[in-house]
Amino acid sequence: MVALLVSLRWRQLGHQLSRNPWMIVTLVLTGMIALGMLAGLTAALVALRFAAPEAAVTVMVLAGTVLVVGWWVGSILVSGDDSLAPERFALLPLTAGALLPGLVVAGATTIGGVGTITALLLMLLGWSISLPALLSALILAPVAVVTCVLGARVVSGVLAGWLARRGTRDLVVILGVLLVASSGLLLNLGMGALFRVNDIGGAFTAVTDIVGWTPIGAVFGVSASVAQGDYLSAALRLLIALATVIALWFAARGLLAARLVAPIQNSGGGRVRSGGLLDRVLPATPTGAIAARTLRYFRRDPRQVVNIVMMLLLPAIFIGLALMNGLQDESVGFGPALTLIPTINALLTGTIIQMAIAYDNDAIAAHILGGVRGAQDRAGRLLGFGLIAVPLTLVLCVATCLLAGRMDLLPGSLGSALGLTAISAGAGAWVGSFLPGRAPAPEANPLGRGSSGGVQSLLAMIVIGPITLFVGAPALGFAIAGIWNPALGWVSLACGVVLGALALWGGTVLGGSILNRRWPEVLAEVASES
Repeated sequence: MVALLVSLRWRQLGHQLSRNPWMIVTLVLTGMIALGMLAGLTAALVALRFAAPEAAVTVMVLAGTVLVVGWWVGSILVSGDDSLAPERFALLPLTAGALLPGLVVAGATTIGGVGTITALLLMLLGWSISLPALLSALILAPVAVVTCVLGARVVSGVLAGWLARRGTRDLVVILGVLLVASSGLLLNLGMGALFRVNDIGGAFTAVTDIVGWTPIGAVFGVSASVAQGDYLSAALRLLIALATVIALWFAARGLLAARLVAPIQNSGGGRVRSGGLLDRVLPATPTGAIAARTLRYFRRDPRQVVNIVMMLLLPAIFIGLALMNGLQDESVGFGPALTLIPTINALLTGTIIQMAIAYDNDAIAAHILGGVRGAQDRAGRLLGFGLIAVPLTLVLCVATCLLAGRMDLLPGSLGSALGLTAISAGAGAWVGSFLPGRAPAPEANPLGRGSSGGVQSLLAMIVIGPITLFVGAPALGFAIAGIWNPALGWVSLACGVVLGALALWGGTVLGGSILNRRWPEVLAEVASES
């Protein structure tokens, strides 16, 4: 059974790679990034091993604990994409006891599992400060891997019923995005608090001692105690580590057995209501219908809700960082530059428009069968997005000008933000016609495979970014110059409106003409399950 499930997992991956060449490129790029991170980890461990041997023990325990927590928390985000979910075996004559070992080994031999095993082996460099610690870490490496995999299965199994509800899934996704996007701000707060501690090394050592006695860090605390020559503590921590694995094993088996006889089914999002005022305001044309549907997506679809949340959160993070670091003080001179922060949303806008078709998945076939022209599709999506983006940008520009105490810079702030956002949207409408990107299918995990658009979106950003900066240079340049001469802000606003309108027109016409020729290819790309 173990060999069967492992081979099944890898055959599924091979099938996906054979059907989607873009996934091969994604895998290669991801592998290169992972290798770079592992190389950095190796360099850091070697430096710690010889420069600060005592600190190496602390780093090993904390790094290992973060690894375990990453597995457990990450299981919530990827549970919807589990190709070996228990429900897939519910109709087969299999027991949880026979199935669980194969699922554990299959989980440990995924790409993430192989990366974890590699990281644990590299961590042996840090444990080499002591031969007994090195041997104990080598022996307990499988226990650490099993702790990661079993814990992930238990966490996802306990929350499976809760996550099966549409509202709960959407809330978890939005909170997860908020947490990830705010990581820089949280790190800044943490570093500020850390610098206020008199003895930083002592604080980390105290945390390590505590973590080493917990289920998530005991397996690494054993080697730490052995390195310090405290074999009694090492024995007690070993008991905690083994007890954790045993408890997780029985919990995972019980949850698996329950799901084999009572499969969990995802629930929908509730009753769909008519558009009402929205349908009456927008024109009764294909463009108006697509715009109305786009607005509904931004309200109902968690994948689209995340995009709007990020357009509010990203400027807020930069504003928060500026205020926390005192950059708005007159002595620093950064205060007026706060008015340019809303312009950063242009980075998100291009990707949102570029991936608009990908979010439709195979439902885009309705456009093809209904005879919708490419220009109508592009114009409708731009109109729907603009009805949200323009008011949001106005609010952000006014808010940043109030924070900076420079309402006279509002024209330049609007010119830069609206201009570059419109240019980025137009470029995204054009690029999205031949690089539509990848998005999770409807009802799938919004943070699962394809959530970032894949390699196509990476290539699209490489194209959209320079276009936005080049075409929008006058609007941005005059907005910056307006900090010293506010009258130039009106020039920025005029440039932003004119250049933005031209970019939207160009994106609609050029992107629409490409779509008219490529509708079948676009449908095949966005509807592919691989």
